[in-house]
Amino acid sequence: MQRKSDRGEVPTQGRDGASTEVKDNRDAKTAMIEVAEKLIGERGLDDVSMRDVATAAGQRNNSAVQYHFGSRDGLILQVLRRRLVALDAERQKRLAAADEQGLGADLSTLVQVLFEPIVELLRTQPEATYYARFLQRVGPVMAPGIPEADLRTATDDVVVRLIDVLSHLPRRVAFERIDLATQMFTGALAVYEDRRDARNTVVNTRFEDVVAHLFDMTEAALRAGVGTRDVPAAPSSHVADTPESEVGSR
Repeated sequence: MQRKSDRGEVPTQGRDGASTEVKDNRDAKTAMIEVAEKLIGERGLDDVSMRDVATAAGQRNNSAVQYHFGSRDGLILQVLRRRLVALDAERQKRLAAADEQGLGADLSTLVQVLFEPIVELLRTQPEATYYARFLQRVGPVMAPGIPEADLRTATDDVVVRLIDVLSHLPRRVAFERIDLATQMFTGALAVYEDRRDARNTVVNTRFEDVVAHLFDMTEAALRAGVGTRDVPAAPSSHVADTPESEVGSR
């Protein structure tokens, strides 16, 4: 006797031997991942509940997120994993191509390798992207929590190479500069998504112009030297306390 699914349906066997229940579960998970990216991108992390995600994904069970992902954080990590792993694979290809062309230590090329994959994601899906907004809302806080963040990735390689190229800066300062430039880049793309959806034409709304400005600004920020103005001592942090030889090693 076949077991009924949680929805009271008896799973049937497909030609490959897999039950339709397994396929339905996979489709439900995919739908919730996509909905979570959209809702969190639009509203922010604190204004989206697990029930909101389940309902918008067409799940009658309000506990669907907990069932499939364990918690809201588990769902968010799955959204990050889906995008970050794909983006990192694209960076790996671009980095290999740069090495073949002898440009693996060129600042402009490395900046392109780091940011062009997310630009391409938005470029190829201009009317349905929420990822920049999602990443800006949760990425800086939760991205280090995905298992892949403990492994050496192409993104790590790009960052380490950039630190080496920025030899006019102390390594710790170079690392912090790259991190801030990343937040600036993704934050500006998030603002672009918001303005596009709101049909705000007060400022430049041409995507390619926005991207060109961002690449120019990012390069300029990384090439800039250390200012001479007095800066209050920063509070202790795990980055600031990291030995300089280890900065960018992950």
